[in-house]
Amino acid sequence: MSLQELTMLLARIQVLDNRQVDQLTIEAWEPLMEGVRYVDAVAAVNAHFRESTEYLKPAHIINGIYAARMRSLPDTMSAARPDCGSGSHRRLPDGTCMLCTHRELSP
Repeated sequence: MSLQELTMLLARIQVLDNRQVDQLTIEAWEPLMEGVRYVDAVAAVNAHFRESTEYLKPAHIINGIYAARMRSLPDTMSAARPDCGSGSHRRLPDGTCMLCTHRELSP
């Protein structure tokens, strides 16, 4: 996400929850939103405010993006196999493991 996109995202959040956004806020959020696509972040922000009254934090956005991507996986994915642990996934080009439900998120 570019700095301009991050600024627009924080302006959107500011309108929704009346938080104060200044240069320090932008600088604090910038490394946390690195590699996140703006459209995904906006969708996660919108989903958060539709479903939660909790104060929005960067982790809510990342978790929301991850949850949306997991929901987009086909229902035909098999359960994780015991021998398919961390580091031993066999990935397809889209980041999905061909042996289990794990999917690596791409920026």
